[in-house]
Amino acid sequence: MRTAVYAVLLAVLAAGCGSNSPSVDDAPPPATTTTATVTTTQEGTSATTTTSAEKSLTLRLYFLAPDGELAAVSRDVAQTQTPGAATLRELTDAPTGMTTEVPSGLQLTIRQGQANVTGAKLKPPALAQVVYALTTFPTVHSVNGKTRADVEAFAPPILVEQPSPDDNVTSPLHVTGNANTFEATFNYRLEDADGTSLAKNFVTATSGSGTRGTFGFTIPFSVDTPQDGALRVFERSAEDGSVVHERVIPLRLSP
Repeated sequence: MRTAVYAVLLAVLAAGCGSNSPSVDDAPPPATTTTATVTTTQEGTSATTTTSAEKSLTLRLYFLAPDGELAAVSRDVAQTQTPGAATLRELTDAPTGMTTEVPSGLQLTIRQGQANVTGAKLKPPALAQVVYALTTFPTVHSVNGKTRADVEAFAPPILVEQPSPDDNVTSPLHVTGNANTFEATFNYRLEDADGTSLAKNFVTATSGSGTRGTFGFTIPFSVDTPQDGALRVFERSAEDGSVVHERVIPLRLSP
């Protein structure tokens, strides 16, 4: 009898010694933003869907607009302990209206803020996509030795990171992103379905004239019914006042 009890105690102690520690190779989940029209739909993408019982994680992804410059898209995926790896997978699947140069089968390790992506050679546009996407995580400062400043050639003068194209938005609309414009200023215009201006003003980023800075601003607006709309951001030419470097973000406006 004592021998049987002793065997049971040993089995219980052995079961309590197991562990299931998560990998530390990936960044932690983020805390939960010539005329180029940035249009996209999520139809046909392979973004992971979740049931109401599952937790979701919002990733900030960067694809290539028709002019070859970066455009930001938010995408919800199932909660994961490896959001960096999930980001690389999602970057292979461009939404309608955009393209991607990021190949499949990439592997990611992160050590002391330095991300290392292996598995395939990244062409310059793909590297720009990956650098911008992975550096949205606060623990990632560079990718394969490159920072956002090193891939500046693929960023438009005004890059709206939030809202995402086709987002359903209500007033006030919060807009964030980064820009490199003359004297750090640019203009915006929010339009309703008829193209009528709901709000317009100018914005000053934290830096410009050769040095990319960040921006954030809020647009109060009023509509009577849900409708399509658009946020336009652009510069005024210093030479003749014409519109340059315009980006158009389609939105769904709600009262």
